[in-house]
Amino acid sequence: MQTYQIEAISEGIAYGKAINVRNNFIIKDSLCSNTILEKQLFRKAVNQVIEDLVNLQSSEMYHDEEFINVHIMILNDPTLYTQVDELIETKRYYAEKAFDVVISKYIKQFEKADSFYLQERDLDFKDIRNRVLQRLNQNYFKDVEADKIIIVCDELYPSLLMEYKKNVAGVISRNGGPTSHGAILCKAREIPYILSDAVINDGENIVIDSRLKSLFVGASPEMMKKYHDLKNEIKHDKKIDDFSKYKIKVLANVSTNDDIEKVIEYNMYGVGLYRTEFIFMNLNRPLSYEDQLEIYGEAIDCLNGKCITFRTFDIGDDKQLPYLKASRKGIDNYKNNRDLFSDQVRAMMNANKYSNIRIMFPMIESIDEFKYLRDWTLKIKREELNDSYVKIGMMLETKQALEHLEDFKDIDFMSIGTNDLTSELYHLNRNELSHYDQYLEDLVINLKKVVEHCKRYNIELSICGEIAGVPEITSRLYEIGLRTFSISTSNAKSVNVALKKCLNFK
Repeated sequence: MQTYQIEAISEGIAYGKAINVRNNFIIKDSLCSNTILEKQLFRKAVNQVIEDLVNLQSSEMYHDEEFINVHIMILNDPTLYTQVDELIETKRYYAEKAFDVVISKYIKQFEKADSFYLQERDLDFKDIRNRVLQRLNQNYFKDVEADKIIIVCDELYPSLLMEYKKNVAGVISRNGGPTSHGAILCKAREIPYILSDAVINDGENIVIDSRLKSLFVGASPEMMKKYHDLKNEIKHDKKIDDFSKYKIKVLANVSTNDDIEKVIEYNMYGVGLYRTEFIFMNLNRPLSYEDQLEIYGEAIDCLNGKCITFRTFDIGDDKQLPYLKASRKGIDNYKNNRDLFSDQVRAMMNANKYSNIRIMFPMIESIDEFKYLRDWTLKIKREELNDSYVKIGMMLETKQALEHLEDFKDIDFMSIGTNDLTSELYHLNRNELSHYDQYLEDLVINLKKVVEHCKRYNIELSICGEIAGVPEITSRLYEIGLRTFSISTSNAKSVNVALKKCLNFK
């Protein structure tokens, strides 16, 4: 057994079998035993992708898009099948590795090209690679035998966690940071996530223990049993204190209905941020109105009257929906996907049987953008003859909105999204946001202005960025007047301790 020191992004204890992931997909390096099956799986995956593209082309938005015809033409090229088949037969590669080797050769050729046309072909091949590997991976995920899986990757993408769902017990990556979307998901689901350069083979027994800042590779069955028992022991006694008499609310950031179980278990005030885009991810079709109505209704029922803030789908960067192309974050994605936005708002409104929901728009840059989306939302509400009460607000997470803060007066609530806001203000990527000493003092000054603005215009204010869950920063946020904290459930107990210190609890 080898022991390594680690840096923990999401704290906790995990044990399971290692699975290496390259470039956001499972690429198995071992030799396959059934070459006929692998060739069949490859053809099935390609046919499914072609079917997806044909369905995409049939939609009104994309029926004139030339890229779809190009992709279908490439996927129908007999040369592609010949080259993949040859690698499967002669090298005994699994289908995904054979396809990846073939498609990567084309990508490398076009990456060096100077012409715009050839650069476009490079993007086409990269898109095709992602689509086919995703389909091949779906076959593999169904065959995963290990009950507990430790993902080993270069960088964690949200889609990996969505694919594995309940199988993933922990994550080890070589690169990453605490405010990446993958890290946020890990914290919300209480999945230990660490950084390490350790060389780990598929199938090895792995133990992660962030308390000891240690990674154990090649753990014995006895050690695995010990950590299994320990995980069961620490499941109890998770409730946090009730701070309501101090006008303090501790809410949760969640990404699925499964996460809401922790909200009830910890006795949190409610949900301050439901990232709805994660229920859409890794589906090859948009969720219908009926699908969403059921999901949102179930979330509301689970909370049994506690408040819940739904953020309308926020796509872009490492959060993509396979059936649409994101132009940029914010209002453009709603204008370009009107039916998807309308169905989502309708479902939220009609699930609102306790009148306890809030609808929040991300990446707002101007008051005109907010009013456009608010008026559109209220129009949908009227058309549905829906008489429930709903508050409509925004995430404050862009530099433009902060600079024009005085424009935002007629608004029900704001939630400060410090991840994107800090990134824009200080030109940092998400992996650099943990260097709080570089910007915290200036950020606190800016946040204090937001607190004063919201008090002046009677706007409800919360903070839902990752720093809201950093205990050593909680006191600073409390000092400037923030009283509503929306955090990952994995940080609930540590923030609870920090707030007790602020209030001089014994």
